[in-house]
Amino acid sequence: MRVWAKIMVAMGATVALVTVVLTVLSLHALDRMIAQAERTELEGHMRTITQAIALEARQGEAMSALVATLPDVQEHFAARDRDALARQFLPVYDVLAKGYDVEQFQFHTPPATSFLRLHKPEKYGDDLSSFRHTVVIANQTHQPTRGLEVGVAGLGLRAVMPVFSHGTALGTVEFGLSFGQAFFDHFKAMNGADVALYLLDKDKITPFGRTYDGAPIMPEDMLRAALAGTPQFYHSAMVGRQKGETGIVTAPRAAYARVIPDYAGDPLGVIEISMDRSAYQATFDAARNTALLVGAATLLVGLMLSLLTARGLTRRISLLIEGVGAVARGDLANEIPECGADELGDLARAARDMRHQLHDLAQEVRTHTGTVDLAARDIAGAIEGQAATSSQMSASVAEITSTMEELSASSTQIAEHSKSVVEIANTTYESAKKGSEAMALVLGKMDDIESDNQNSLREILDLGNKSKEISRVMEIINAVADQTKLIAFNAALEAASAGDAGRRFGVVAAEIRRLADSVTDSTGEIETKIGLIQDSISRLVITSEKGASTILAGREATTHTAERMADLVEAARQTSSAAQQISLSTQQQRTASTQVVIALREIVAASSHTAQSLARVSEISREMAHLSADLGTLVNRFRLSTATSGETTGIPPAPATPAMPEGTSPSLPSPPARP
Repeated sequence: MRVWAKIMVAMGATVALVTVVLTVLSLHALDRMIAQAERTELEGHMRTITQAIALEARQGEAMSALVATLPDVQEHFAARDRDALARQFLPVYDVLAKGYDVEQFQFHTPPATSFLRLHKPEKYGDDLSSFRHTVVIANQTHQPTRGLEVGVAGLGLRAVMPVFSHGTALGTVEFGLSFGQAFFDHFKAMNGADVALYLLDKDKITPFGRTYDGAPIMPEDMLRAALAGTPQFYHSAMVGRQKGETGIVTAPRAAYARVIPDYAGDPLGVIEISMDRSAYQATFDAARNTALLVGAATLLVGLMLSLLTARGLTRRISLLIEGVGAVARGDLANEIPECGADELGDLARAARDMRHQLHDLAQEVRTHTGTVDLAARDIAGAIEGQAATSSQMSASVAEITSTMEELSASSTQIAEHSKSVVEIANTTYESAKKGSEAMALVLGKMDDIESDNQNSLREILDLGNKSKEISRVMEIINAVADQTKLIAFNAALEAASAGDAGRRFGVVAAEIRRLADSVTDSTGEIETKIGLIQDSISRLVITSEKGASTILAGREATTHTAERMADLVEAARQTSSAAQQISLSTQQQRTASTQVVIALREIVAASSHTAQSLARVSEISREMAHLSADLGTLVNRFRLSTATSGETTGIPPAPATPAMPEGTSPSLPSPPARP
């Protein structure tokens, strides 16, 4: 698709979108305004009909009040003179019934007993309290009551006024006004809107009166919502027959429904008011058609403006394309024309700058191409000489590398042997340390033995001293026993001299003497045992003193041995340290020789790579010479002046490519193909 076509499509789509959005929004706003106007008009009709009902009820209350305040009425009603009231008001009722749509005129006695029906004088005395609640309330509260009420005759407008005589309540008087089909027909004739009243009868909505035939305009759920207290507004295309007319009337309808209360303010039914909304629909249709025509005209004008704008842009773009195309073909002699001060003008100026840059670049390339060609040939000759020198240096470095590899192998063997020496020296050092530690442990044990021996000797001496004390105690016991025997002997003598009275005392004295003899024998045995113990203790003391001397000599020998082991450990430590220093030096020597070998190998590889690179550079320099010649040919294709169709480059012909040294080319890799 061409640019002008794209511009037309984009601008046309934009104009169409804006037009459609504005049209839709305008029509939506107009539809809301029409709906609000319809609702306002229907609410006005609703106020009219509710005011008419209230006015009728007020009129009935006024008539009831007038009758109730007449002195004659109060007098006759107080006397319960039914005939007098009938004579007085029957002519009045006939006039009201014929000219003012009064259907009922009635007097009641409390609570709600019919006293006189002027519309049915022959019927009276029946109790109305079960269904005439307005009468019951008026008699109970002694206040007037008016409003819609369902009675035996159906729904009607009731106005009940209490009657008093000298402050005493006598009963009530009531006027019932016409509220039926005639009321609705009169409302339609006066206001031009259909009306219907629907009552809730045992959970079923039934029509009471309406000015059109057929089903309700609103759905039943909306009527129930209106009965619940929420006004409803509805659009409908009604098809039905209107009362008093012939033929089927088909027209869009607008309906409004609201609850209507009874005399007590409770929901009684729903009034539905509807009207023909053809005029509003026609207004909306006319506005819609006008909006569509305006949108179409706007779209057409937008497309025309888009076409003119696109044509102007495409002409300027064509001039710019022609100039850039000439540059693309190599014609740098002609200027690119400027076209305006907008973005296209900026693009044209940028293209002119590009042509100038290319023109100057082509001239400079022509100037420098020959110089580059000669320099490339000189570089090729110098690189060939360097390649030969690099090959000789690579061979020399290879020989040095072989020698260093042998030296590195010898260093490796020396390092391995020194490592074994270090391990042996470390093992010797560890063993000497363990021996020294063992001797230190033995020396400690000898000290413990000497200390224990001294403690044992002291305990033995203490034991000898205590045994001597026991001997002294035994001597005291023997002395006591001798004294006891002497006392017992004396006691026996006294008992014998006492005769029978001292016989028992003599037995005790004999037993005491026997006990003293036993103690003496026991102490003798104990003294013998203690003497043996003291002899053993003396021998043990002598033996312990000899053991102490032996232990002291062993401790001195162990101390001397420990000192020798410490000297041995120090010598082993120094040997291990020296071996480690030797091993470290050999490792460093091996590492250094290895690094030298690696460096020499890298030098060999680098020299080989350098030789190959020099050969490659030589090849590239020859290619540069060929490419510089080709570049001169390509530059000659540009037309830099309008005088002739082409210019000579002035580049001298390329000389013959020098040959590579023998033996060099076959070893080089083939150069990659160049575009």
